[in-house]
Amino acid sequence: MKFSDGLKLASRDLGRRKLRTFLTALAIAVGTMLIVTLVSLGTSGENLILSKFENNASLKKVTVAPMKYFDDQNTDFSEFDMNSMYKKIDNNLVKKLSDISGVTDVKATITSPIGSIKIDNYESKDATKIVGLYNNNSIFSNDSIQSIRKDNNDNNLNPIIEGRNLNSSDKNSVLVGKNYLNNMGIKDYKSVIGKDITIIQNKTENPNITLTPLQVKAKIVGVINDKFETKDVLVTSMDTVDKVKSYYSFQENYIDNNGYDSVDLYTDNMNNISNISNSVKNMDYYSASYQNIIEQIKGSFKVIKVILAVLGLIVLFVAAVGTINTMVMVIYERTKSIGIMKSIGANRSNIHGIFLMQSGIIGFIGGIMGLIFSTININIIQLALRIFLQSKNIKETINFVMPSWLILGSLLFSILISIIAGIYPSIKASKMNPVDALNS
Repeated sequence: MKFSDGLKLASRDLGRRKLRTFLTALAIAVGTMLIVTLVSLGTSGENLILSKFENNASLKKVTVAPMKYFDDQNTDFSEFDMNSMYKKIDNNLVKKLSDISGVTDVKATITSPIGSIKIDNYESKDATKIVGLYNNNSIFSNDSIQSIRKDNNDNNLNPIIEGRNLNSSDKNSVLVGKNYLNNMGIKDYKSVIGKDITIIQNKTENPNITLTPLQVKAKIVGVINDKFETKDVLVTSMDTVDKVKSYYSFQENYIDNNGYDSVDLYTDNMNNISNISNSVKNMDYYSASYQNIIEQIKGSFKVIKVILAVLGLIVLFVAAVGTINTMVMVIYERTKSIGIMKSIGANRSNIHGIFLMQSGIIGFIGGIMGLIFSTININIIQLALRIFLQSKNIKETINFVMPSWLILGSLLFSILISIIAGIYPSIKASKMNPVDALNS
């Protein structure tokens, strides 16, 4: 028997019981719809989160912390002693880190909170931090500059809009942000270049200890563009932040004794991140990167998508039981037809093939219906979500997608499940005795 002949027979028999065929396929469709809809929602959520990192300069950065290496995935933090894990980051280590293959820039930083600052008759008592970098390096990486330019669609944006950046020879020098000046009441940001700024520190690590406030005078050498400005942070030369941090921590020469708070290692290729992280690990220092976070996000979403898919599979397997029931009923209805086919020369494989084709057709119809239902569901969910976000004045848009691999895989799986469900009935039909079948 030709395949086309068997397919015609199978289709004709299902067509005689259209309602029953439709209801059996509908059960398959519901399972397929759940799998496609739920997994599509999970995939869309993953894409939305990962897209936020896509153009982020931090993707090419590894941050080294002043602590010994530990496996954060397999560490029992209930017994974790942070004090015993401390490991100083000094100038020698910074130089070693800068020699790692793939590292294009190194930024070792130290920060300290301050009480207030004064410029002329203006004073700010808002919560402020000062930050200093190893060798007075620029706080702005090339990637971060390019990223901000791209976000603002302006290739002419520069981090410093007046004055200059810090250099290695600067002593008691400060960069202050345009917005920070504006909040202090200084509208003419150009006027502050060369002026004295007084950094007043009246805070210490121990809030119960009060000392005479420390006043450190410095010169403003540059103003930071508000597009590049980090909120409530002033950039100072290393000697300035060292004085303030020493007062804050009750330790003289803080940087020499305690080192830097952290080191950021930059690369021009994300593929270097793994090698850089391993090199830091070999130095017995703990490091973190957005690449690690992204891998964790992907891992979490894999688990979520598997759970969502299992929910659909449960329904699909229940639908398979309905397919078995339908096929058994078809066999009982067609007992005489089976006897006639056998009496004119049809063998077991022919009978077996016809009923497997019927099962596959039911699965195909159910799969197509499921994909149609999924498309409708996703469009309804997307429309409802868009209306909700607009009602909350949220401009964020979420585009739900049905991956091609999911569409094809779900259709093939629904057909496969139906064929598997039809194996028992088809075997039962192929084993019928033609004489008994004709006399039934």
